[in-house]
Amino acid sequence: MNLILFGFKGCGKTTLGQKLAERMRRPFIDTDDLVSELYAQMSQERLSAHEIAEKIGEPGFRALEKQAISSLQTVENSIIALGGGAILDPENVEILKKLGQLVYLEAKAETIKKRMLLGKTPTFLKSTTFEEMYRFRKPIYESIPARRIDVDALDQPGAVAALCSIIILEEPPDGF
Repeated sequence: MNLILFGFKGCGKTTLGQKLAERMRRPFIDTDDLVSELYAQMSQERLSAHEIAEKIGEPGFRALEKQAISSLQTVENSIIALGGGAILDPENVEILKKLGQLVYLEAKAETIKKRMLLGKTPTFLKSTTFEEMYRFRKPIYESIPARRIDVDALDQPGAVAALCSIIILEEPPDGF
């Protein structure tokens, strides 16, 4: 079974995903890395997901992201971290629901804003405010059938342990 982490930028998808993958001895896949690989194959230019979004715009980035998610359909027993906007596309959600257990990493708006604005300003915040983006995305995230982990209520080891428990509960023991 795959465990698929989604939520706002800065909620810990990549950090917790990497720690979980290491602890559970599973491959870790970040869809932003897949987008970078796809872009490099097309353009012969290696850029980060942020740089790609800056260069080709959000519609072009989302098209690459959809392609990246479609490429995961044969992946098994992995930890997958999605870009913050990947789950906004209903077609992506349908693919992902078949692919594994979705887990929404929840955090308070203040936590997300603080973490999100630590690095480079996300491309999508150039056309809207954080508050507008949060009000738009939060109900969509909450509508996805998924397990939830409150990352504000847990420290990093506690969040990883909670994610491990989801895997243990969702997978039947060998021999069943």
